[in-house]
Amino acid sequence: MPVSTVSKKGLTTIPSEVRGALKIKKGDMLEWKIVKAHNEFILQVRLIPNPYDFLKGRRKDPELTYEKIEDLADKLIFGELGEERHASH
Repeated sequence: MPVSTVSKKGLTTIPSEVRGALKIKKGDMLEWKIVKAHNEFILQVRLIPNPYDFLKGRRKDPELTYEKIEDLADKLIFGELGEERHASH
């Protein structure tokens, strides 16, 4: 069973065996859930893939940057893209 040590700041290194099993990469986010079962606590971890990597694979722009994605998301949230789409049709 993999073991890691927690620093005084609450940081720990995820053991290589765990990173490999979950296919965790730099930038990935983890969701932690504590489940109490009888007198034990079970920690469930769910991998939330890096949204930048997810979106980059779906766009054909090799120059795509995190800032461009953020800008597109902001425009989508504030409705600016919707107006541009209607204007172009």
